[in-house]
Amino acid sequence: MDIHLFFNPAAAAATGYSAMRLGATLATFGTLGAQVVLHRPDSAESARSQMHELAGEAERIVVVGGDGMVHQAANALVGSTTVLGIISAGTGNDAVRSLGLSNDVDDACRAALRDPVPIDLIDSSAGVSVTVATAGFSVSVNDRANEMKRIKGGAKYTVSSLVELPKLRRYRLTMTLDGVEHEIEPNLIAIANTPYFGGGMKIAPEAQVNDGQLDVVVIGPAPRLAFAAVLPTVFSGRHTRSRYVTVHRASKVELAGADMDLRADGESYGSVPMTLTVREQALLVAGVTASC
Repeated sequence: MDIHLFFNPAAAAATGYSAMRLGATLATFGTLGAQVVLHRPDSAESARSQMHELAGEAERIVVVGGDGMVHQAANALVGSTTVLGIISAGTGNDAVRSLGLSNDVDDACRAALRDPVPIDLIDSSAGVSVTVATAGFSVSVNDRANEMKRIKGGAKYTVSSLVELPKLRRYRLTMTLDGVEHEIEPNLIAIANTPYFGGGMKIAPEAQVNDGQLDVVVIGPAPRLAFAAVLPTVFSGRHTRSRYVTVHRASKVELAGADMDLRADGESYGSVPMTLTVREQALLVAGVTASC
């Protein structure tokens, strides 16, 4: 099988971890008999552009990187016949976790050669996303985590949450779900295609990757102490039992009102007002084992 392999050079500049993952990936594909063309784009924009040029022409593109690289790949390959494989080498790796893929390089390489599963995507004027689009407290945490260099892995999201907690606020929003309006004042809102965000937080426990629906999780308004008590339970998904949390399902989500930025797959994703919809079975991903 011929593979176009895309590597995230920015991650490699920060630590040697990604470079080690790349070396192991190349070695494993070699033993599996795959023919690999390696691409080292110098920016996220370049990665998306190069992958877009290959969309529909290349049989399979594999990315070695984190959720940001997966985000770029999804936007490049959406609606095409090119299959995406994913080798985790990022901070949060929520896409890998949500799709039931392995963090072990050997297992991930084998999965990247398996038959694809079509998955849904979140679609908006800002592009598509694989995992979760979110606004409010979670954006502050995401931005803070991106500034942290010494703390590695998912732990940086936990530390960032503690740092940002004193700044907790509520936002007045009109949220319209499949035509039905709701006036809400959330501290955090998440529109989820998959269960995980924020480095392993199970924000939408029931979300499935190709059911044609988005799980909309609203946390708040909550007093600071109550919000702090809910936050740790997000890792297990038990937060949905809290009286400060409501979960809805819809195929179309319209947000209007407060001035709020959104992040999706950890990347900038526009701002309110915004309409988000499901783009059904729009991306072919190899080796997905998550329940569908």
